Amino acid sequence: MEDLTHYNSEGSELRGAQMRMLEILNVFDDICRKHSIDYWLISGTLLGAKRHGGFIPWDDDLDVAVLRSDYKKLLSILKEELPENLKLQAKETDKNYWYYFAKIRDTNSRYYEKGTELYNFDDKGIFIDIFSLEPVPSILFKRIIDKFVLSKNRFMRAKSLYEIIKYTSMISFLPVIRFLIMLTRIYYKYISSSKAYSYSYGIFYYAKYNMEYFLPASEIMFEGKRYKAPNNVDKYLTDKYGSTFMEIPKAANRRTHASKIDFF
Repeated sequence: MEDLTHYNSEGSELRGAQMRMLEILNVFDDICRKHSIDYWLISGTLLGAKRHGGFIPWDDDLDVAVLRSDYKKLLSILKEELPENLKLQAKETDKNYWYYFAKIRDTNSRYYEKGTELYNFDDKGIFIDIFSLEPVPSILFKRIIDKFVLSKNRFMRAKSLYEIIKYTSMISFLPVIRFLIMLTRIYYKYISSSKAYSYSYGIFYYAKYNMEYFLPASEIMFEGKRYKAPNNVDKYLTDKYGSTFMEIPKAANRRTHASKIDFF
């Protein structure tokens, strides 16, 4: 069996970043449990918990998810209760931040994320990502909505007249798009009992889940402590990564997000 410890050996930059993320997760977990908010480890974080008992050795991010119905409440709580060394980063707290999911940033580090070198975010420390899930009519509908959201993001970051003109026609439809999103959220809140969920609009992932995957939440060991996880971990991981998710991928397929990490 291949020895993977060279990726994140004790004292390495990556292991230091993973431990900082774990500290953020512990604060997040405490706050969610205090306020009875369900969350789940997802994606590569959940895969790491299942396959490695913690971080995937080469992984340098950490993902959690909550229901959209809890998301706004959670952000308000985090703004009030995070310790001084952590900061919530969301569209509501950082005018330069355009992602439709939130991050909790460590203020005593700098995380140089590949592909975001020119982004003018207020904070760029080590982080965990907080995604939201909500009912959607179909993945096709979500893709169409997200196409307009993406055009808005690109318009906001346009650097040339060509780009501005290119995306102006798309963003002219944004009032209609916002209205459609509002209608679908009202429909699923008050009328429909649908259990088909996906990532919220503006988050460019297109998996569709039955909520029975997630609720009631289970728990899973991750770096020596139990955290919340989907109800059916194996089903979630099989649908996302295939039936061979417990197999270690080839070295060429082991990807990271950071080009450099500094600690203060």
